Amino acid sequence: MAIAVADDALNQLPEIVELCRSLGFRPDSTLTGVGIFTGSVEADALEALRKLPGVAAVELERDTRIHRPPRPSN
Repeated sequence: MAIAVADDALNQLPEIVELCRSLGFRPDSTLTGVGIFTGSVEADALEALRKLPGVAAVELERDTRIHRPPRPSN
């Protein structure tokens, strides 16, 4: 999952990450320059994460699969 920090809260990114940790969020990486951090959390904490001050969005990871067309038979 990815959590985006609001533009006006970018200077508070470390504090927001810690608030998310307090709700069970386990961070993997932080993209400080763009205000996004990734990680995992139990589904029952999603709503609480979305309501935290400074959190602009919480995006869930989605599986993407690209199906290749069948090879032509000769």
